[in-house]
Amino acid sequence: MEPPGEQRPPERPAVRRLSAAGLAARMVGTVAALGVLAYGQVADTNDLFPLGTLSQFATARDLDGTVRSTYLLADTAGEQGRRIAMNEQTIGVARAEVEGQLQRILDRPELMQSLVDAYAALQPGREPIETLYLMRSIQQLAGGYVVGEPEQVELLRWDSTAGED
Repeated sequence: MEPPGEQRPPERPAVRRLSAAGLAARMVGTVAALGVLAYGQVADTNDLFPLGTLSQFATARDLDGTVRSTYLLADTAGEQGRRIAMNEQTIGVARAEVEGQLQRILDRPELMQSLVDAYAALQPGREPIETLYLMRSIQQLAGGYVVGEPEQVELLRWDSTAGED
């Protein structure tokens, strides 16, 4: 028994050292992640998100600039100008994919048919799209706040080829 007033220091758990294989795996993972990040920066691509380009965070937004937002409208046999959600569940791709490929779509309008076809496959209970519109909303900012009504710009109109044979 210990004399009164004398206490033993608490025992420390045994330190486990990282094995050489564990250290090597961590080093390879770190170098690979940094390599992908560097490639994303040099190639200016978001294809490897979240390790793609970080340029979107590099500059501040102009508080008196504009905010541009891309969206889809559709005409069906029974409805005109219905907004279509840009996500995997509705058109098979996310909004970011459409916006990231915007110039390619504008250069090759027939790519819009793949969105029409995906919508038909993913929304079998809905009326098929006859015409799909790729639209842009432009909002003016003043001091970081939205002012006025948004400007709606039609970027592309695609008449569906579904059902044609």
